[in-house]
Amino acid sequence: MLSWILGLIAIGFLFVLYPFVFNKDSSIAKGKEQSKIAEKDNIRLFKEQLEQFQRQLDVGDIDAQQFKRLLAEAEHLLLANTTLESQQKPKDLAGGLWLLPILLVAFPLATIAVYQQIGAIDDQEIAALIEAQSSKSINLASPQWDVELIDALKERVISRPRNIYYWAMLAQWAISNDDIASANQYFAAALKVEPADSFLLAQYAESLFLLEGNRFTPRVTTAVNAAFAADATSQTVLGLKGIEAFSNNDHSLAITYWRRAQQQLDPAGAIFQGLQAGIDGAQRLLASSADGSLTTSAIVQSHSVYAYVSIDPRVPASPDQRVFIAALRVDGSPMPLAAKKISVFQLPATILLTDMDALVAGQELSTASRVKVVARLSLSGSATPQAGDWEAVSDTIMLNEKGVNVRLYINRQRK
Repeated sequence: MLSWILGLIAIGFLFVLYPFVFNKDSSIAKGKEQSKIAEKDNIRLFKEQLEQFQRQLDVGDIDAQQFKRLLAEAEHLLLANTTLESQQKPKDLAGGLWLLPILLVAFPLATIAVYQQIGAIDDQEIAALIEAQSSKSINLASPQWDVELIDALKERVISRPRNIYYWAMLAQWAISNDDIASANQYFAAALKVEPADSFLLAQYAESLFLLEGNRFTPRVTTAVNAAFAADATSQTVLGLKGIEAFSNNDHSLAITYWRRAQQQLDPAGAIFQGLQAGIDGAQRLLASSADGSLTTSAIVQSHSVYAYVSIDPRVPASPDQRVFIAALRVDGSPMPLAAKKISVFQLPATILLTDMDALVAGQELSTASRVKVVARLSLSGSATPQAGDWEAVSDTIMLNEKGVNVRLYINRQRK
């Protein structure tokens, strides 16, 4: 970096020196030429005056005495003008040279001062520290942050508070040290710069939730809703919305949010498994509510069906394949009375079917007394049953006002 600065200063010196050094010969030549022109003009003027005086003498306008006096005055004026030109030459040639040493000293000092104020030398040093830390294979999300890097970031955000990347790095460092309060302040500072940034809104909401002791206080709810409005697909925000719904005993809604969050994650990852544990817990609560032990808006439904669906591990299936769960009349139209679809990676799962899952108005679960429940793995992704699909079909179920439970194990292939 120092070599670049010195190189730029050296180039700047060329522009400073050019008028004084590289243009010196042309300036001298120009000065000499101007002097010669002035000298010729003076001589020409003297000759014209001399001719005029001679004509005046010839016609008798002046006598010999006056002629001599006028001639002497003209000669004196010619001499004075020539002397003045010769005195001005040294001054013109040397004009401005006194400024050169001042410029040679002031230019580099001013350049360095301005660069220190508006340049990116500190950012270059931070970038070098980040690269050095990365070369040591240190994860920036781990507690092993370089002290020099953190000190540099803290100093830089004072002079450059609009760099949200630096605020975010400081927040991640604070989180790695379990300093949630500082992390929340850093995210808040970044949001002052970019108030609509969806990532910052999500991180701020999460850190505020942790800071409030994992409780949905009014300001946590406001922060989560703002983050959700900015990005309804954020895995972090969906996780928080699921926790909020679960804390409000709306377990069905919690499952919906957590499943949406799972769609962005690796099924083998720890976050996915954590969300799945929450889903399993919510589904157990939904299933146990069939005896009326739990009263939430999602489950107080007559003629509801709780289907616990699992799949034989020997069934060839990919995690993203669709599984359709449907309740059908025992006798009558094959059109499902209620249906839902999930992905293989969500199994095993407890699925709640109610009148809200009806496909046709007027043909809800509550209109039937006997149904059978089908869980089908679709090879084509179509809701229409096809040969080769894997499925499980329940026995005939008698519906009642409290709801019923059924277990479906997908292990039979359609012919």
